[in-house]
Amino acid sequence: MTDALRGAYRVMRTIRAVEEQLRATGDGGNPYAGEEALAAGVCLHLDGRDAIAGTHRRHGERIAKGVDVRAVVAEIRHHRLVAPDTLGGVPLLICGAAIAAKQQDTGGVGVAFLGDGAGTAPEALNLASAWHLPAIFVTDDAGYADRVAGLGVPGVVVDGSDFFAVHETAGEAVRRARDGGGPTLIEAGFPRHVGDCLQRFRSRVTDTGELREQVLDAIDAEVVRLVGDSVAAPRPASDDGETDVYVSY
Repeated sequence: MTDALRGAYRVMRTIRAVEEQLRATGDGGNPYAGEEALAAGVCLHLDGRDAIAGTHRRHGERIAKGVDVRAVVAEIRHHRLVAPDTLGGVPLLICGAAIAAKQQDTGGVGVAFLGDGAGTAPEALNLASAWHLPAIFVTDDAGYADRVAGLGVPGVVVDGSDFFAVHETAGEAVRRARDGGGPTLIEAGFPRHVGDCLQRFRSRVTDTGELREQVLDAIDAEVVRLVGDSVAAPRPASDDGETDVYVSY
């Protein structure tokens, strides 16, 4: 269990470090601070069978899924312009991945991280419900969980800044999807005045004695070195809109 906790903290700390260092060099993408527990809590249940999709420059989910940090940094520095209509297709892309997993009987699931521009979410939820797809929709939009009740899709509200709550909720949704139970919607709330999600994690695991502060501090130092090397790597030489469009993960 301690290995899993160290891995979870490393993922969250890496997400934060990437954002902090890119912001320091003027390359920051959309802010993700405070949502590290959501990305880690969901993606640590996933493996090579599974697919994720999210809105443009939501680097946290990609890092949590295991994309190389240098690749994430390079993508952010390309400063690509993506049409809003493209962003809105994310939920349907995940339905496609879920359909493929179901037809091929891989046990895979598709996870859509919804945000601004996720305009096809209602259609995707209808499709996932009607076809009983192994899909999970993760959103921070309040009220979505209530809206899916009429579709027969479980809508679960969770504190998105609490890694342990997210991890438990996501684990149930992933198991349900893999076992043929169909889609789930996770509505991640971010209550005001809850404090930093990394500090909440540190307090929890040190108070219970599962990890020591020195172990977490060592992870901090290792992650800073890793991300520093990634940010110091040469910038992409070209901004050709027809190259480096897709990455597999």
